[in-house]
Amino acid sequence: MVGPRHARMTAPSQAAHTIERGRLVPFIDHRHVVVLVGMAGYGKSTLLAAAARRQQVEGAAIWLGVDDSDRSPVRLVSDLITAMDLAGLEELGADLEPLRASGLRAEPLALVDSLLEVLYQAALPLTLVLDDVQDLTGSPGSIQVVDHILKWAPTNLRIAVAARVVPPLRLQRLRLDDRLAYLTHEELAFSPEETSDAVRVAGLDLDAETVEAIHRATGGWPAGVRMAILSSRQYGFRQQVPTQLRRDQALAEYLATEVLASLTDDLRDFVLDSTLDEHVCPSLIDSVRGTHNAEALLEQCVADGLFLSRGAGDSEEAWYYWHPLFAAHIHRRLVADYPERAAAQHAAAADWWSAVDAPIAIRHAVAAGDGEQASRIFADRWLELFLEGQVDAMLDALELVPKGSVYSADTHLARALTLVQGGRMGDAQVEIDEAQNARILLPDEAKAEFEDRMAVVALFRTGVGLGVSAAGEAGTALLERFDLGQHSPVPAVLASVQMFVGMGEARLQAGPALEMLRSSAATAHDTGLVALELTALAESCFPAVAEGRLGEVHELAVTVLARADERGWVGLATLAPAVAFLGWLDYCRANLTAARTQLERGLSMMLPFDFELRGLTLDYLTMACLALGDVAGAKRAVTQVRALVESGRSAPAWPSMLAGLEGLVLMAEGRTCEAVALARQPVAEPEDPLARANRAKVFVQAGLAGEALAELDHIPTTNRLVYVECVCRSLEAEAHVALGDLNAAHASLELALAAAEPDGLYGPFLSAGEPVTGLLKAHLRHGTAHPTAVTHVLGRIAQGQPHNVTGWGERLTEREQVILQYLATNLTNAEIAEAEFISLHTAKTHIAHIYRKLGVSSRRAAIRRAAELELY
Repeated sequence: MVGPRHARMTAPSQAAHTIERGRLVPFIDHRHVVVLVGMAGYGKSTLLAAAARRQQVEGAAIWLGVDDSDRSPVRLVSDLITAMDLAGLEELGADLEPLRASGLRAEPLALVDSLLEVLYQAALPLTLVLDDVQDLTGSPGSIQVVDHILKWAPTNLRIAVAARVVPPLRLQRLRLDDRLAYLTHEELAFSPEETSDAVRVAGLDLDAETVEAIHRATGGWPAGVRMAILSSRQYGFRQQVPTQLRRDQALAEYLATEVLASLTDDLRDFVLDSTLDEHVCPSLIDSVRGTHNAEALLEQCVADGLFLSRGAGDSEEAWYYWHPLFAAHIHRRLVADYPERAAAQHAAAADWWSAVDAPIAIRHAVAAGDGEQASRIFADRWLELFLEGQVDAMLDALELVPKGSVYSADTHLARALTLVQGGRMGDAQVEIDEAQNARILLPDEAKAEFEDRMAVVALFRTGVGLGVSAAGEAGTALLERFDLGQHSPVPAVLASVQMFVGMGEARLQAGPALEMLRSSAATAHDTGLVALELTALAESCFPAVAEGRLGEVHELAVTVLARADERGWVGLATLAPAVAFLGWLDYCRANLTAARTQLERGLSMMLPFDFELRGLTLDYLTMACLALGDVAGAKRAVTQVRALVESGRSAPAWPSMLAGLEGLVLMAEGRTCEAVALARQPVAEPEDPLARANRAKVFVQAGLAGEALAELDHIPTTNRLVYVECVCRSLEAEAHVALGDLNAAHASLELALAAAEPDGLYGPFLSAGEPVTGLLKAHLRHGTAHPTAVTHVLGRIAQGQPHNVTGWGERLTEREQVILQYLATNLTNAEIAEAEFISLHTAKTHIAHIYRKLGVSSRRAAIRRAAELELY
């Protein structure tokens, strides 16, 4: 009969439904020493037992499950000798006999030396497995014994160590010699494929979505996967997998007996207190517990492998992440065993989170049983959440807030704003009426701020119903009211009103739009309202064109979209002006394919009630399509412009712009007489400068150069925007060439080049055709202050359309285009560098630039995006 002591010296038998984990075999079988570190349930013993069985095919495996008794070095060595006896090493039996006899009397290290001498004589390959080595912690003598074995083990002996927490063994030399494989819970966790294998081996017929849910909920924790399999076999998944696993009683008992029970009393209390959130930081835990040692204890939990990992170090304070299932079950135990303590912790957590993350704070307040605190936090923060683009988070928080609170006016107002955003004006009015009725319940000090939030909702309603410019006018009146009022609005309200005013003035091209938008961005920045700040900066792109520094505006748009991309906000509707601006700039620079893509993308993102920006974007999309020869696309865009004009929702100058666009489309269709007739019709007032320029272009293309010059004479030359100057001067040059007045043509061309060169606005020259091409060549001989610009334009004409990237409108360099070709192969970054005779760092830099310009984050995505852009 095998006694308890001998049972520790026998590898566990293979359990049912064990899966093969081939990806780990090379680490376990082919290194001199392997160390497996992870909390209970990560399959350490199972992996090493499988390795021992593989070893027994060619040699022998010695197994020792360490326990507290082995903290005595003498007992540890004695157990090692007994384990060798039980391993069936008959050829060593005679040599082991004297060691057995002196096992409890000899000096431990001397006995280990004798034991190693015996192993040096063995001809067989051997594996020594030491399981549960964490039990040696606190015993320097026993740790010294293991260190001695690791240092002096013969080459035919491989050593495998498993522990929840590795005691301070001297492993660094083994690492430096590349003789150590050190696998933590990250490597020991099941991969998605292994989770699928475990489900299949268990005989369960689960769909791929459910298996993926199991893996995601457990994080690949093998014990969690097995518990999910058992739960499914017994009950099926009657609800969502994460929810069911968080409530699984067997899993709760496993964690209680295998994890909590093994901790000291102080650490157990800390773990119970600090798992009320999955993501925690020291100041949060200290606030909840009323202590000052949370950081040290969190680090101890990380070191002990207690299902806790350290987050990225990009914030002022370290953040830590509990395994979701572990945190859920441990906190449920706290609530069950100490309900009053749990409620007090939730209340303290609500106070801490209220300044950091309102939805989390509300959840804690509700858990603490304080509905009024939850309602007050919601009232204070819901508008910020909405303005940050976190509408889903706001709605989730709204569902948690108890009904009938004194702050219920804001719950109705929040619902109203989401309904306004969805265009459901009637339903929104019902909620607004309810909010007004509930206003009477508010404390007096809260009523003024509620009225401010009500005013913001009214601005959105005006914008949806009448357009951004009308909302801007209403916002101006609201700012005047703020100036006369007895209180200052909260920053979120002030920034949003400033933004509406700036948007409205920008659409009407009137008033200090740029100044107002920059004020809004500054207010939002100072308050930490990043989405609102980016919105105001994106809105400032078009008004900033008037300052003439288009390169700076381009950098602003790129920066705004890059910052948004970092937060996953690239599709945020209020960033559409930045995207549309980049499309406009691409058109002005004759990057036509990129321009069309950006303009179409801007239209798809745009707020539905932003009629003025939609019309402007459609204007340039029409011209980009015409320049690309896509007459059908141009006609579709013009149809939408006409619909805006007929609806009465366009800017005042749009009827004149529409006529100019329709004339260009008629010319592209070969209907010259109709186009000329349309261009000769009386000009609708007020007129847009580019509307006259488009009519002049019709006359130039129809061979009516004199009429073209007469039309251009009506466009004011003072304070003319730089692109308007480029268009008008290049058309003048075309008309003068047609009339044979080459001196006037050269003079106009020189003015056009002067306007175009600083920002590369070469679109008018590249779309003008052969007359200007010939003039440009002659202009070099004639003499010009802009030879580089002329050479560049002629080179562009000769090459045709360049390959541009549509992400932010940046062009791939020649070197980047070469590297891009390699990305479609299976070459590594190092192999690409070697093939191109560049350093690995340089190759990585090129690849990073390609990813940024394509707006992607991986090689696969870059290949797909490049194919879409026909860059291959």
